[in-house]
Amino acid sequence: MDPRARRSRDRLTKTVLAFAERGRLDDVTVSELARAAEVTRDTFYRHATSVTDLLTLAIRELLEEFGAAYSAELPPRSELATVLRESEPALLHHIAEHANVYRTALSGPNASPVYRTLVDFLARSLELALREYPDIAPLPPDELDGSAVAMISVYGAAGFVAAVREWLVIGDLDDVDRAVRVISSGAPQWWSRATGRL
Repeated sequence: MDPRARRSRDRLTKTVLAFAERGRLDDVTVSELARAAEVTRDTFYRHATSVTDLLTLAIRELLEEFGAAYSAELPPRSELATVLRESEPALLHHIAEHANVYRTALSGPNASPVYRTLVDFLARSLELALREYPDIAPLPPDELDGSAVAMISVYGAAGFVAAVREWLVIGDLDDVDRAVRVISSGAPQWWSRATGRL
């Protein structure tokens, strides 16, 4: 992306995140958002098809930034449980830090694309773990083909995201440790074994 387009996109994503932080999304028009970002509607449509699409893109970038700290190198198998256990509170701290954005994005009639973005982000991480460390999988290696890995990963990711959405609505966002304990207590058995909780 050329620098000028990157600057426009950065302004747009920063603006949509600011609207979401204030709890506004469903009533924000493309014209209002473009005006607030100081770009034209035409520029907006070069980057996104709707306000929800732009918020989904902004959240994807937030998640990629968060994930960059964890994707440099896979840990040795002996350290995997510790790394996995540490990743859960780290992700919840990230979500709590941007709580209003995620709360706004995961509520209302336009929540589906953002929900799917979160599930996809987590499922990719789970798929990587299952492929690289097949001994943590809930199936024997001869049954662990691509479709099995995908289904197991999506199942785990979707449950986690649903629990996080509930936490954002009713939970104490200052008590991340409790949220980790509660969410982990409902995790699939294979994940509890992988994180050393079983």
